[in-house]
Amino acid sequence: MRQPAEAVSAPTEPAPLLEVEDLRKSFPRGGGLLGRRGTAVRAVDGVSFTIRAGETLGIVGESGSGKSTTGRLLLRLLEPDSGRLHFDGRDLLAESRSAFRHRRRDLQMIFQDPYASLDPTKTIGTSVGEPLRIFDKLARRERDNRVRELLGLVGLRPDHLSRYPSEMSGGQRQRVAIARALSVAPRLLVADEAVSALDVSTQSDVLNLMRRLQRELDLTYLFISHNLSVVRHMSDRIAVMYLGRIVEIGPADQVHLEPRHPYTRALLSAIPVPDPLVQRTRPRIVLTGDVPDPAHPPQGCNFVTRCPHAAPVCHEVDPVLEPDGGGYAVACHMSGVTRERQR
Repeated sequence: MRQPAEAVSAPTEPAPLLEVEDLRKSFPRGGGLLGRRGTAVRAVDGVSFTIRAGETLGIVGESGSGKSTTGRLLLRLLEPDSGRLHFDGRDLLAESRSAFRHRRRDLQMIFQDPYASLDPTKTIGTSVGEPLRIFDKLARRERDNRVRELLGLVGLRPDHLSRYPSEMSGGQRQRVAIARALSVAPRLLVADEAVSALDVSTQSDVLNLMRRLQRELDLTYLFISHNLSVVRHMSDRIAVMYLGRIVEIGPADQVHLEPRHPYTRALLSAIPVPDPLVQRTRPRIVLTGDVPDPAHPPQGCNFVTRCPHAAPVCHEVDPVLEPDGGGYAVACHMSGVTRERQR
């Protein structure tokens, strides 16, 4: 007699490599001449997202939106006021500073200005080899051999090992910064405006290098930039930040082609199109009104003072980031209206 077939359970999706929940960070503002207690600027105000292993999440927004602060909080270069940070199932905020120091090899950062992040008094070999000395306790000869391998990996020659940062171009210095970040075999790289200080052709070379390294080394990226075109090129998903909050998050192509938040639409309309005819005829969204003081955000939606579609509810009720069940979420009471007007 045939036995009943066992129920086959659906494959479960692997847990995210990084889980961020309700992350918050405020900075005190000075109290003035009379010594009164100052107000607090909410730089990161309840940010939540996940990143799966091997993917790239892009974060985009204007200057002051909280992008860079979010990246620094993940590596605990700044300590959050509250929230949860889980990396590979471990609670990063529950670890002491000394314990987290060993975790730091899994999470590395590529900074915006490679000249500022490299010690001008040290050779490239010393700068790239320093993490190997600290974490792996490698002897000098072993370090030098490993540094040569790393320089080759990022497209630099072995003779760059003895040079100083001032003897290299901006693109070469950023390749050195990438090599140093890779020296301890991290699993997650936070790239904070990693190409914004470079010219356009060099940007393209560095971006293609980062994509190749991601494939070869199975890296995961948090890619922070104010440039939506660059973020789309690099990212699997995009999160748009405004005044310390994520207002829209979803697959990169969907965010780029069918934005649901008026702020995202305004950012996209500012991107120049290479076709002069299209550029002259395409609609441009120019935001009016003032950017709110992050220490005193408006009642209701943070974007209400600049939004062309603001309704009475926007002045009263703070919208939450509502997922649609398909991997997309937007914090906007009028997202349905703006989508209809797009069509």
